[in-house]
Amino acid sequence: MPPTSTHPQPATPVPVFLRRIALVQYAFCWILLLAHGIAARTALPALGLLPLTSSALLSGLLLHRDALAAAGSPVQTSLSAQNVMYCDLVVAGVQLTLLIFSWIDMSNHWGHNSLTILGTYGTVFMMVDCGIHFYFALKEVFHILLSPKCDCPHCRSVHGRGRAGISLPEDDEYTPLQSDVGDDSAPQDASEQV
Repeated sequence: MPPTSTHPQPATPVPVFLRRIALVQYAFCWILLLAHGIAARTALPALGLLPLTSSALLSGLLLHRDALAAAGSPVQTSLSAQNVMYCDLVVAGVQLTLLIFSWIDMSNHWGHNSLTILGTYGTVFMMVDCGIHFYFALKEVFHILLSPKCDCPHCRSVHGRGRAGISLPEDDEYTPLQSDVGDDSAPQDASEQV
């Protein structure tokens, strides 16, 4: 029988993985959308690079912030959970709007099959990124709607049961994403010290 560990295994770092996907896919999407825009001489779907750039910047900023927090840096950012939620909503909304108009515009150019294929492949990255940002935004919206308010000065998020009696997960995307990095024996917040 293999030895068992006394420490619980950390949960799958889904938020970190999704933010990294949003960051990594930018290079591939940039190439495809720029090539389509130049070859087709149309702005759509190449304008999708604007929300994709802001998505990559937001994801990079959040991953860097969490790496600093996991390293124990005293530097704090002013990005609250609601600010990040609003950024996610804006990026996802703009991407969805550009996706719809891109599909309408590309449907008018069926005579150029290679350009249609190139533009369609470029919009796949936009769809994935739009889904990632809608996931994070809707997760935070449900968290705000279903969680009771907490007035503690040291609390960054609320865990437990919401008003509807739905049990919320113990991991919040907008707390540091890599919370399992560091000293496991040290208390995580002031509530554990009491």
